[in-house]
Amino acid sequence: MTHPTITHINDVLPHIDGRSDFIVAHKDGYSVIDYVYSLADSFDDPIRKECRGLKFSADGSILARPLHKFFNIGERPDTQAGALDFDQQHTVMEKLDGSMIHPAIVVGEVVFMTRMGRTDVAFKAERHQTADVVRACRTLLYSGYTPIFEWTAPDNRIVIRHDDSQLTLLAIRNTVTGYYTTRDFCDAWAIDMGVALVPVHSSASSGIDFAAYARTVLGFEGFVVRFDNGLWVKAKGDDYVLKHKAKDSILQEKNILQLVLSGGLDDVLPLLDEADADAARSYRDSVEAGVSKTVADLSRFVAANENVPQKDFAIDHVRRLPKILQPLAFTIRKGVDAGEAVRVRIIATASSQTSVDEHRELHNARWAA
Repeated sequence: MTHPTITHINDVLPHIDGRSDFIVAHKDGYSVIDYVYSLADSFDDPIRKECRGLKFSADGSILARPLHKFFNIGERPDTQAGALDFDQQHTVMEKLDGSMIHPAIVVGEVVFMTRMGRTDVAFKAERHQTADVVRACRTLLYSGYTPIFEWTAPDNRIVIRHDDSQLTLLAIRNTVTGYYTTRDFCDAWAIDMGVALVPVHSSASSGIDFAAYARTVLGFEGFVVRFDNGLWVKAKGDDYVLKHKAKDSILQEKNILQLVLSGGLDDVLPLLDEADADAARSYRDSVEAGVSKTVADLSRFVAANENVPQKDFAIDHVRRLPKILQPLAFTIRKGVDAGEAVRVRIIATASSQTSVDEHRELHNARWAA
């Protein structure tokens, strides 16, 4: 498989014209072409497979070319485990759990970028821009090559916790032709820059055996297999996939709040690492304590006004409560269990962070993901 030659943004634009699944973003001194979501035919075109953070200079010439789009084992017909020819030459690389970073030269300066350009993650990764890294990146970029790194750090965690912040060289490719250089070439430049080169692992006798093995790995994300015919595939461990889903379920407060109040958090806790699990338990305890206080306060209020006529209760007494508690007082007065009323109300309003904030008084807990 060869990659398409790209010298100018006009080589790409006709291939994504009228497509909502790709974006062209013009930024300060450069432009980005990236995909925003995937449709069935998004990557049927070789040019569109390259639209994974392509960078172009102000005059439209290609600036940098990160990794092309490739797929999981079993995701497409040509990546089915049984269709993979492990008899041909290939390299099994570790799939690192971080952010893809690449350099580019903008207004004469070597800067780091993610797929969408100079993002907050890219700025953080730039703390690894030693003199050797900048010099080597500048030399490679001016020579027509894009070095591609993975940045892992304690403050850039996806699922796996990293104790140290590190750049790891993944690949170096020709910016115009898309050709991926050899591992020996990458190794020499990694040494020159003073950064790690992505680790390689042993292989298996067949695609089916390898896919089965990949699912069992623990402690890291999985693998990327690069075949000499140009095909790349990736495979993630089941443990990582489960933990990723668990981590996603608690990233937003609205999600973990619903898990807490629906009783679903206990199913997620075993999939989290110790620190995340402890934080989730602490949040759960705070929510439960806050809900119990609200339930007790409302129950006492309704009981104390049990014999007050409904009209007086509505016009006078309920108005003494905070506005957020008033509809709950009416619900409880009708005979609905106070605990059920409060929990249902919190779950119903946990549709967005704004709504969670507006109804925080019902539990007074705060989640720090």
